[in-house]
Amino acid sequence: MAHHRCVFNSCNIADAVPKVVNDAVSGEPLLEMVVTHGDGRNTVYLKKGEIEKIGDHQHEIGFNSDKKGIINIIEKDGLFNILAPHDLDFFIMSSQQAGKVHKDSLQAITLRTLYRAGDISFVPLAYYEKGKFELKSSSEKLKDNDKTKDDALIVNVSVNGKEQPVNILYREGFLPTHHNVEIQGVKVILSYGAGAIKTPFSIKLNDFQLERYPGSSSPSAYASEVTILDNTDKIPFKIYMNNVLDYKGYRFFQASYDTDEKGTVLSVNHDSMGTLVTYLGYLLMTVGMFFTLFGKTSRFTVINKKLNQIKKKAVLPLAFLLMGTSIGYAQTQPNKVPQSTIETAIKNLQIDKNHADEFGRLLVQDIDGRIKPINTLASEFLRKISRKSKFTYPINNETVVYDANQTFLSMHIMPQVWQRIPIIKVDTDKTGKLFDTIQKGKNNLYAFTDLLEANGDYLLTNQVEQANKKKPAERNEFDKEILKIDERFNILYNVFIGNYLKIFPNKNDTNNTWFSYTHNFNDFPTEDGQFAKTVIPSYFNDIASNNYENAHEKLLYIKKYQEVLGAEIIPTPERIEAEIWYNKANINFWLFQVFLMLGLALLVLAIVKMFSQKKWVEILNNLFIILTLIFFLCFAGNIILRWYVAQHAPWSNGYEMLIFVAWVLVLCGLLTFRKSDFSLPLATLFSGALLFVSYLDWLSPEITNLMPVLKSYWLKIHVATIVSSYAPLALSAILGIMALLLYIFKTPKNKSIIEIKIKELTYINEIAMTIGLFVLAVGTFLGGVWANESWGRYWAWDPKETWALISIIVYAIVLHLRFIPKLNNPFVLNVASMFAFWSIIMTSFGVNYYLAGLHSYAAGDPLPIPTFVYVLAAFMVIIAVMAALRNKNQQNL
Repeated sequence: MAHHRCVFNSCNIADAVPKVVNDAVSGEPLLEMVVTHGDGRNTVYLKKGEIEKIGDHQHEIGFNSDKKGIINIIEKDGLFNILAPHDLDFFIMSSQQAGKVHKDSLQAITLRTLYRAGDISFVPLAYYEKGKFELKSSSEKLKDNDKTKDDALIVNVSVNGKEQPVNILYREGFLPTHHNVEIQGVKVILSYGAGAIKTPFSIKLNDFQLERYPGSSSPSAYASEVTILDNTDKIPFKIYMNNVLDYKGYRFFQASYDTDEKGTVLSVNHDSMGTLVTYLGYLLMTVGMFFTLFGKTSRFTVINKKLNQIKKKAVLPLAFLLMGTSIGYAQTQPNKVPQSTIETAIKNLQIDKNHADEFGRLLVQDIDGRIKPINTLASEFLRKISRKSKFTYPINNETVVYDANQTFLSMHIMPQVWQRIPIIKVDTDKTGKLFDTIQKGKNNLYAFTDLLEANGDYLLTNQVEQANKKKPAERNEFDKEILKIDERFNILYNVFIGNYLKIFPNKNDTNNTWFSYTHNFNDFPTEDGQFAKTVIPSYFNDIASNNYENAHEKLLYIKKYQEVLGAEIIPTPERIEAEIWYNKANINFWLFQVFLMLGLALLVLAIVKMFSQKKWVEILNNLFIILTLIFFLCFAGNIILRWYVAQHAPWSNGYEMLIFVAWVLVLCGLLTFRKSDFSLPLATLFSGALLFVSYLDWLSPEITNLMPVLKSYWLKIHVATIVSSYAPLALSAILGIMALLLYIFKTPKNKSIIEIKIKELTYINEIAMTIGLFVLAVGTFLGGVWANESWGRYWAWDPKETWALISIIVYAIVLHLRFIPKLNNPFVLNVASMFAFWSIIMTSFGVNYYLAGLHSYAAGDPLPIPTFVYVLAAFMVIIAVMAALRNKNQQNL
């Protein structure tokens, strides 16, 4: 029996695609061509003598082929000719020269020339005299690996010293193919990929159903109608996201679907006992945390008792407190349009407010297919381009004010006038000298025409092009501001041409798409199309001539048209009114100001209470606490109102998460205000700061449609739990900061009272951190359950999941630092709690914008880190160092 020495070594290629490389030894002549037919475009490679069939009519193109009656490209000594059985049109791209190749005539050609024949086009792109195919990765980064494309494993098989490479293609979720290789008389069979496990029954797909949001390509839901075939049993079932097929210990999940939307992709697992054990483990850990919080001898209970004792000790005689008090106190070219002309135009633009409100109640379909009142669209539009909720302009001694409805309607009626009116926000501090020669309007905004040259060219063309060429992380403040201005300019342009006013449903459209009045309406039923085409121009004319009676009548016609043809998808009248009220109230805007003022007032009173026990201080403090409670209830009502309008829990995106954290933060402050005078002021201040951040241009406040996987009760449970944990952990961080500030301001005179307050803050800090950690852990358990119930796995080391685990570990370490003798002191706990919150910031925001994963809101290149992040980090380091030095000096005294 012969013995052979076989050696294997391999390398992996993600998203493998064939590339041609020059190989002087084993290469052969190759012609690269790009061919198009119908909607398809692809690259083909022809060896000499080969023929490629393309197009619906199977046109044949050959390369040095002997076959007659085909389009034949002939190469000899590096020169090319073409022979065709019929005329061909050609276009030489380099010289912009067009011409014709006559049939049955040999004609010289050059590469990179476009040829057309009937329904096909082709371009002979490149010639390789010694070409050879090699597999190359089309993914620049590992995270870009596309699971819908083939990867390749190149295996070098060596038998008795003779080596041969073998390319093995594989794709996740597909059975591996077998590759037969014979070397030195040795037959080797190679395959790579998942092994096949056969189920004891079969599943037949009867129908795949994909629902899209009206007027959008985004999927709303997808489902598989299947039949289980088990011997003679035939059991029908419908599988869709969050609705799992369980049969004989196997679980089938709706994972995805084929690009042609005719086939479905199901994932399956077979681990009933594992699921039971895992869920039991989650339950036992949760019960253990519960007893940790409420057990009589637990650390949590001990800390609460110590905190209560400190509160009693803190009520000292006023004279003694006053003895320890020691607080120190530390030009341009003129605008293209005369100002008087602009002011006259603005005065003449006013539209009756009551009628504008009625116009705002009409329904419109946005780009994502959501049906909403025009008032919502107008409010979003005005805030986007001007950063204001209303249009204002000072004229003489008065200020003209138009609300969002009036502004939006007026722009559609008189776009030529509005092009000259300042309404675009520009941060000139970030644009250098670019706008030095352009005069601002009196409202500090710029007009649409201000961004156009005298010849009509766009002023920012070059700057926008240069900014877009850079990766987001490489863009400076100038680039980012230029792109914002460009976005506002384009939004305004689309308003002027009517693209956003999609108010007409089409009875013939199967996807419930709505159209603007600028549509040609050829695809509408004749009567509907005629109405939609004529009613808006007539309506605009009525408004322009102040004929509001006729205008109101036309609005009623349009409203009835929408109610009849859009009955399946339009919201109820109650929801429409609720959304309009939500827009107009703009409660979050007022709340950030209220909470900042209340928080500041409560913080001042908390400091005063350290040194004064006068009755008026306590009365005033209680009054502000009651006001905080009242506005907290208003805040809760606003969240519930958004829930009702959106028809889903309002914590499904970054903006809503920030709002919910702000609400829970105030709740934590109200629950703990009797434990510490500082907890409610700090919680209220931080909540106001979060609401202020939500009002900036960083996060979109729009109500959006949900992805299919989020249409689950787990969104309400898991996400609410996780996000709720951020609030006590945030409270822990700001309590730590406050304690460190007290370390800095501690002196021998106020040492006794300051040390009591530091202990008080430290204890409540530990309490908040413990609660936050437990809620975060339970939320993570629930995330595992949701993942298992939705797509059949608990944990996939997705960046969000990984950072949730990191956060749990970080806070677990902080809470156990007390077991290290040298670290068992209030200073260490407060410093650690402050810096630990960065893990939450990374989990809640950093992952979404800097790492690719299932939970990411922004895929692709990372955004630049905001400047305030560096400022905040520097502030934390500075106060930690100052507090450490101050604490050390105090201990040495």
